[in-house]
Amino acid sequence: MEKSIVKNYINLFSNLSADNINEFDNLISKDIIFVDPFNNIKGINAFKNIFYHMFENLNEPRFSVIDYSINKQRVFLKWKMTFFAFKSLQTIEGMSELLLNDAGQVASHTDYWDSLNGLFIKIPFIGYFYKLSLCLFKPKS
Repeated sequence: MEKSIVKNYINLFSNLSADNINEFDNLISKDIIFVDPFNNIKGINAFKNIFYHMFENLNEPRFSVIDYSINKQRVFLKWKMTFFAFKSLQTIEGMSELLLNDAGQVASHTDYWDSLNGLFIKIPFIGYFYKLSLCLFKPKS
């Protein structure tokens, strides 16, 4: 396994901008699989398009990798994403599971994060009904 590819991948995410997305080309497999709460895609161009779309539609998105663990051909990342929306700084925390191919490139990237509490609850109309529905499931203290 090529640990430098993993460290470069982490560094790229930590410094990601619309101008350096093409740097993924040397770090990921041409047929990479990417899965998150909103996407399930295959291929390097589809993967990069997710990030181009993110930079076009979010205000100042940033990733910071808090910690990581490497075990053979599997890598786990703990990360935080911030961006401005709804008149304030938003934060989403999550985990990523990376699977590496025999060349050490990222062949699969799966993100795990709570899209309901991390994003939808902050949308005024949806958030109101979500908070209201919690009354059905939370015991009274």
